[in-house]
Amino acid sequence: MKLEFLTKNFANWTSGNEIIDNFIQEWQSEYNGYGKVFEWVPYDKFIEIKEKRKSIAAAIWKEGPLSYNKNDEEWIRLSYEKVTLRYLYDSGNITDEFINKVKSHLLDRENYYGISQKPDTKDYILVFSKAEFESRYCKKCGDKYEYDREDYKDYRQYLEDEKYKWCKSCHINHLENNFTNQASGNEKIEKINNFIQQRQLNIKTSFDLIFEWIPFNEFIEIKEIGKAGFSVAIWKEGPLHYKIIEKEWMRKSYRKVVLKYLSNLQNITDEFLNETTVIYDSYGISQNPSTKEYILVVHHKYSKKYCAKCDKDYIKPDHNWCEPCQINYLKNNFINWTSGNEKIDDFIQKKQLKISNENSNVFEWIPYDEFIEIKEIGDNCLITAIWKKGSLIYNTHEKKWMRALYKNVCLKYLYYFQSITDEFINKVESLLTNEIYYGVSQNPDTKVYILVFENDYFNKHCEKCGNKRENRYVWCKCYAEYLKDDFTNWTSGNEKLDSLIQKYQSKYDGDGEIFEWIPYDKFIDVKEVRKDDFAIASWTDGPLHYSKSNRKFERKLNKKVLLRYLNSSRNVNDDFLNKITYLMKNSYGISQNPNTKDYILVYKIGDYCENCGKKYNEFENHSKNCMSCRANQENEKINDLIQEMKLNIDYNANHILHNYIIFEWVPYDQFDDIKKIGQGGFSTVYSAIWKDGFLYFQGYTSTRIQDTRVALKCLHNSQNCLDEFISEV
Repeated sequence: MKLEFLTKNFANWTSGNEIIDNFIQEWQSEYNGYGKVFEWVPYDKFIEIKEKRKSIAAAIWKEGPLSYNKNDEEWIRLSYEKVTLRYLYDSGNITDEFINKVKSHLLDRENYYGISQKPDTKDYILVFSKAEFESRYCKKCGDKYEYDREDYKDYRQYLEDEKYKWCKSCHINHLENNFTNQASGNEKIEKINNFIQQRQLNIKTSFDLIFEWIPFNEFIEIKEIGKAGFSVAIWKEGPLHYKIIEKEWMRKSYRKVVLKYLSNLQNITDEFLNETTVIYDSYGISQNPSTKEYILVVHHKYSKKYCAKCDKDYIKPDHNWCEPCQINYLKNNFINWTSGNEKIDDFIQKKQLKISNENSNVFEWIPYDEFIEIKEIGDNCLITAIWKKGSLIYNTHEKKWMRALYKNVCLKYLYYFQSITDEFINKVESLLTNEIYYGVSQNPDTKVYILVFENDYFNKHCEKCGNKRENRYVWCKCYAEYLKDDFTNWTSGNEKLDSLIQKYQSKYDGDGEIFEWIPYDKFIDVKEVRKDDFAIASWTDGPLHYSKSNRKFERKLNKKVLLRYLNSSRNVNDDFLNKITYLMKNSYGISQNPNTKDYILVYKIGDYCENCGKKYNEFENHSKNCMSCRANQENEKINDLIQEMKLNIDYNANHILHNYIIFEWVPYDQFDDIKKIGQGGFSTVYSAIWKDGFLYFQGYTSTRIQDTRVALKCLHNSQNCLDEFISEV
């Protein structure tokens, strides 16, 4: 495609206006071979011109639009093309403003055909593709469809206006042509008329409320609410709205509305009207003919927005919460209670006056005799109780103050602050952060002040020290002090070993059992499994752990354990300590045989075979059945199986043409990286790396394929039905 054709053709046409010619030539110079060429179209090239409305006409362009065919590499015209003509009235004077107006209509360069001019009126005309015009321009008025996402409260409304081709210009024209004034006569009325009309002309979406003048006789069933000029009423004719699908104007008759009397209209200004109407979803303005008061007509939802007592706005519509009224209620109630201390009373009163919404807790003085079922937890720092009277709450449905009777609460005693000073007040304030708190009380016997919290307080604070936890986990660092304090109550008799045990106890985080020194005389019923190697015993004290449910250290008494003897371990050196560090995983602790002086590691019995002392592998752990022990009993059958499988190989076949994998016994420790990959009703499948790999015969040579990824199929309960397992193999 060569632009020379277009540039050379500049001399063969002219609009008669240099600015227009330059504009068209500029567009043609940027033609990229796609779509139609924007050009000057002589008016006499149009036939069958039919005016549809004032600024729009349909026509047929005899020559049709010019385009470049890249396949045939030639310029072509689509003759007798249906087009839409958009008249630009009063466009005889060509200025930059006119060119900018033309550009505003041309959204892209591919679907617009050009410019023409009507010879008798001298008005310029934009020539559009019929299909393009109808997709982007209103058929009725010829203006572009325009939708700004920011004008819409809801994205679905934006999509609906776009889908059903809502035209802002037509919308505004309809309102302008049907505008109804109230009777004129003075400056105030003229201002209101102008304001209403301006509001209608500034409409931005089809969903905007139509602000209008509403005759007072349109309202029926008027009922006053509150004390500051609000009424509810039924508007007979109802608000005007546009039904976008049906494309017609309608009214929603007998609509409930709120009438807000504008007593402040003596010095009416546009600023006042703007401010008033923007605050509310407003339908319009009316006037009471008897009192001459002007009335703002707003959506019925605002009937729930105002307090019936003081007419102040609720914080949120439908919440029925009036902050000034509720604060006044609490303030008037100050005389009905006292803590007996002026500073405490002042602190509580200030907290109450800060209440901000219906969900805020009312901080109050709580007499101690209102608590029942008082139970101590921890070191007498935190206590649970039931508060008979319960916390004070505002019920927004019934619009009154009520109490949540028999409330479970947490009592935090402030032992170190008996005198009420600024330090005491600051301490109390620091404790009332993000917690749900109810108030202050005092034990009449000890005179200790108490903070009353929601029972959930225990989930966030340590019952031992009262400090806030780093998270909701029930373990607190202060419990480590319990273990440290206990260091003096035991010793292994070896300083290095004591140091190792203490190090691991200091790292305890509340999860699992505590690694500890266990005196040998705590074991009973000791039975050797393998002489000088493993033994089974009962540990009378049992392992120490932190109970999260009971929130204290507990022991599991008479726990059955496995004793692993560390032979020749009398000398506690660095090598021994390193060995202990490696072996102590999942261990309860360490002990020492008083006769042999050998040290002993104490393990959970469930992780080890009671017959041979070997730790269960992943397969064995579920059934608690040791494969080594079973193999010792059943080696003969397994050996027969392996022999039978080997005999199935046809050794008389041509070895050059055949390859074989040898069936063999594979020690379990040959498998690495064992991962469970599937489970069915009868078996579980694992993936693993076979380190040595399978034995492979090819021709007359054999080799092993090392580090082979294999699947291990574990047949459930196969250790108890060996014959079935062999049949499966």
